[in-house]
Amino acid sequence: MASDRKYKEFVKNMAINGENRLFLNSDEDHALDVLVQLFQISKEQIRIFAGCLCKHVGNRPEYVVALSEFIERGGTLHILLNAFDEECARNSNLYKRLAYYKSLNMPIVVKGTSAKPYLTGDSDKKEVHFTIGDKKAYRIETDIEKRTAECNFNNPRIATNTADFFDSLFSRDDSKEIDIVKLFDDGNK
Repeated sequence: MASDRKYKEFVKNMAINGENRLFLNSDEDHALDVLVQLFQISKEQIRIFAGCLCKHVGNRPEYVVALSEFIERGGTLHILLNAFDEECARNSNLYKRLAYYKSLNMPIVVKGTSAKPYLTGDSDKKEVHFTIGDKKAYRIETDIEKRTAECNFNNPRIATNTADFFDSLFSRDDSKEIDIVKLFDDGNK
């Protein structure tokens, strides 16, 4: 427990101070610590490439609150999912919140894709997920099962390259928008 508190403080201090320092992220709880800080320091845009976002970290209340606060501060959110699960999404507090904001015309776009990105030079082509804040901060999940990742709160070069890669996937013709508001339409409208 003490080491978890130390890690959380370590991450928070790096985020607040905008340190350009590569650090590792070893599990789901530590992923949550990093992502909450990433949402808190981002001002303009968050890009998320993930599987379905309604299990694991995306289902945690702290994640939903931090993402909500980012949106309420006027941030733009683009999400690209390669394993969207409609039934799981219907039971997810995150998707309920996203649908609510989308119904208010907040700048949120959720799309589905078949893309399975991997790091350049990875001969095994091991799938990665990632979150980018303001083309400055990032968390690149290098093992999507164990939730291990490489992170940095102030590396515009890597964050911009990853964001540009995300944007190229997001704008492809085969990346289709998911109507998250319709997920919760009970048919009474």
